[in-house]
Parts: sequence; C-alpha cells; structure tokens
Amino acid sequence: MKTADRKPTHETPEQVLTAAEAWYRGQVELCRKSLGTAWPEHKAWIVAYLREEVRLRLIARGWRPRDA
Repeated sequence: MKTADRKPTHETPEQVLTAAEAWYRGQVELCRKSLGTAWPEHKAWIVAYLREEVRLRLIARGWRPRDA
C-alpha cells in the first residue's frame, strides 16, 4: 500500500509521534536480535537508516521537518 492510498486518520500529533517511536524502537530491537554479536559493528548505520525512515514517513504524512 502506498502512503497516498491511506485514508486520513484523526490522530493527534502526540499519538503519531508515540507510534513512530514505538515502531523505531521495535525495529532497532529486531535488528539487534537478528544481528546478534555483529550488532555493534552495524549499529551506527542501521540507527541512521531507521531514523531517516521515520523522518520520511512523517513527511509523507504531512509533517514538516525541522531542518527545512
């Protein structure tokens, strides 16, 4: 499903941020478990990638980035 295909929701900004943070933490934990002992050497780029993913998803929902 494309982001544009989603029906608009009436979530508050706090609810959106809470959901985004929960998704991010879940993905970091999943990657950490999947990589096991290799996690430390991959952590930096995976965390950067996931943060960018959250940023792009929020922009797709109409949020304006702070750096714009």
